[in-house]
Amino acid sequence: MLALMLMVGLGTMSAQRQYFGFKGGWGEGDVRLYPHWTTPPVWGKLNGGFFWVYYGGGKDSAYLADEYTGGVCVEVEFLQRGFQYAALDRNTKTYTYGRAMNSIMVPVMWQPHALLMDDRLRIFLNAGVTLSYNLDWGSKEFYLLTETGELVDEYDYEWISVRDNRWGYGLVVGLGAGLRLSERWEAMAEARYYFGYSDIVKRKTIYLGTQFLRSPLDNINFSVGVAYCWEHSGSWSFSPAKRKAMRVVQTEVLPSGTIVEINQ
Repeated sequence: MLALMLMVGLGTMSAQRQYFGFKGGWGEGDVRLYPHWTTPPVWGKLNGGFFWVYYGGGKDSAYLADEYTGGVCVEVEFLQRGFQYAALDRNTKTYTYGRAMNSIMVPVMWQPHALLMDDRLRIFLNAGVTLSYNLDWGSKEFYLLTETGELVDEYDYEWISVRDNRWGYGLVVGLGAGLRLSERWEAMAEARYYFGYSDIVKRKTIYLGTQFLRSPLDNINFSVGVAYCWEHSGSWSFSPAKRKAMRVVQTEVLPSGTIVEINQ
């Protein structure tokens, strides 16, 4: 039903702005364990993927009349995740337990933006929901010496359905900026926070082998990218210059002194 409403809404708007791009970046992963257990952030996690952003028409659906408007952003993203905490199955003062994994993340977000510097600078906010899937490839568990961080043991992590959750979901919020390089190309940068709701390991009431009732994953990422910007009004020729001209109301004074408004 949501997809149908979105398709109908897109089809009724004559003026559109769309971005097709790719990005990559770096950040940290973490886990929130309940009951509380100290979990330091793990930096060095990579991310990258493709995104599509859509903005519809203005107030009368004839052109992008509003300087402050909202759109929709959908991504397919590769995201490295992980966490560390004092090992429960070894000496907790000596060893740190850790896990690393790779996920495919699909954020679906509302994206309002503000256009500045004669439309050359775009400040945007991303806010929405995420769906993710954890891959076998790159899944590791390991032990470190707490004082030095030296790697002691490392194993391939075996996903077990009665213990592990491959699918995940949560919320996401980000703040970014895009700088128009030309009529069609934009460079972007964004800082983003992923807030997990699903548990990476099933809670103690379901799987007795864990000590925790909750174990959702979080990520903080910084990314940069480039995007192709397509602005149109039912055709490929709807350029930024034409959109700007359509918003200007000029006046012409006739010999009789009558003022006539001319909409470009």
